Amino acid sequence: MIKLLELEEMERRHRRGEDPFDLAIEKWVRIREFLLEKADPARFKQAFDCGSTKIIFCLDYKNHCSLCPLEGVCFDSQSLYYQVMRHLQVYSLAGALLPRAPLIELLEAYIQNLRSRRDEWLKKSH
Repeated sequence: MIKLLELEEMERRHRRGEDPFDLAIEKWVRIREFLLEKADPARFKQAFDCGSTKIIFCLDYKNHCSLCPLEGVCFDSQSLYYQVMRHLQVYSLAGALLPRAPLIELLEAYIQNLRSRRDEWLKKSH
């Protein structure tokens, strides 16, 4: 059974040296796998709740969002993140009636976007 990645676990692992990008990506991979594992409408609400919680970047760049490597993702109402969250919200209300494929495709696009941002950040830092 897939367990969603909560902030407390991310904080603990980050203190041990894990990369915040890797933790953010893992969070969304787990959300995708969690939704694929079982077609249960309650899972969409759980995924929405998990998706809306902070990540390590939110803690590391608190009050300095313009310096964050994910800057713009959180506050741009047209970003993939907002699209995913809007879909999760709709699915948590009517998930049993909707096909999962569009949501899963959107999650995969967001995960790929996070990976691309990580790669760009690594290029800039070297």
